[in-house]
Amino acid sequence: MTTTPAPAPAPAPAPIVVQDRFELFAADLPRLRELVAGYATGAAARGLSLVEERVSPPLALADQPVVLWVRWTLPHAGGFWTARAQTHAPDVVQFWADVDALVVSRARTYLVAPDQVGPPPTDTRPDAVTPTRWRETAQLHLAADAGEEQLGALAAVLARAAELPGIEAAILSPNYLADLGAGHLTWDLVFPDRGTAEVAHESELWADVLLPAIEEHCTSWSALGLDTIGAGAREPGIAGGVKRTALFRLLPGVDPEVESEFARDTLAMPAHIASIRNWRLSRAIALDWDATDGAPWDFVWEQEYADLDGLSVDYMIHPHHWAHVDRWFDLESGAQVVDPALCHAFAGLAEGFIVR
Repeated sequence: MTTTPAPAPAPAPAPIVVQDRFELFAADLPRLRELVAGYATGAAARGLSLVEERVSPPLALADQPVVLWVRWTLPHAGGFWTARAQTHAPDVVQFWADVDALVVSRARTYLVAPDQVGPPPTDTRPDAVTPTRWRETAQLHLAADAGEEQLGALAAVLARAAELPGIEAAILSPNYLADLGAGHLTWDLVFPDRGTAEVAHESELWADVLLPAIEEHCTSWSALGLDTIGAGAREPGIAGGVKRTALFRLLPGVDPEVESEFARDTLAMPAHIASIRNWRLSRAIALDWDATDGAPWDFVWEQEYADLDGLSVDYMIHPHHWAHVDRWFDLESGAQVVDPALCHAFAGLAEGFIVR
């Protein structure tokens, strides 16, 4: 009698080395090390284990800074997001404020073994598209205690958006979570052009029915037009998937060249992450009916996925996301340009439309 050998166990996730580089004058080194020692206690609770501290060059210079290298480990990419979820805790924010008062510069990078380096990007140039329609996207925030009855009442009225003059599509989607800045509903309106949209917003249906329903049921809403920076479609006919809508604000004073680098890095994500089937990065245009609770949005970053795992697993654990693009969002990276008050909304997708 023969038996089939049991499959080999999956390899354990590889640990990640986190390296902080602090440039400062030697006289401030004792104070920085004291701060790092205090930070290490909370960092351990977040999954960051302190490995070592090293200084270069190995002497104090009179008129030039030295570099303190601090290395930590994280167990795996999932551990990265566990740690990141607590980045804006008051003690972490205070630590980095104290550090920034001492150092000339700082940067955080992530290291892996050479045999763990990911593959090069695919060529997405053949997938590039230029959307031709005018589209408006809105996040609709109901009261925190709103239930199915309130959602249903609003949805019933907004279904009439299909009757707006000249409209090509009106897609109302309940978000999976009304959290992380997302509303309860994502509402997308597609028109052949902006002029047609303006006529629709002057109609009696809009002024007397649709907008009053939003004002009655919602506490705030972000209503944005899209000025496309770049878009692509691997699967323009996608159906039954997930649409993700992210809204970003830049921190004050971001240099235009840095802003452009952020946009390039964002648009490079699909070349590394195959689960992003269709994508579109746009500058946000606040519309006349916008009622955002907070500063205006700067960017709208949309993706379409075949399923939820494409977003919550493939996208989230890919190193191009957490080790490269996330530096623009992370207070601890030394390169943050995006306000932490962002919007991460995701909802079911009947059929793809973001690149129309």
